[in-house]
Amino acid sequence: GVEIDSDVADGPHSVILNQVTNGVAVRMAVLYLLAGGAPERAEAAKHGGEA
Repeated sequence: GVEIDSDVADGPHSVILNQVTNGVAVRMAVLYLLAGGAPERAEAAKHGGEA
């Protein structure tokens, strides 16, 4: 990885923590879907209804 000074990483214009937070949420959602999460919604969408 890339190393940066902590003053830059923790500075007022840093978006690192936001990116980490969003990245974790996205990875969790992808893993949930890959593991078969929410099959009733996907099935309902195929038939034009709601779960």
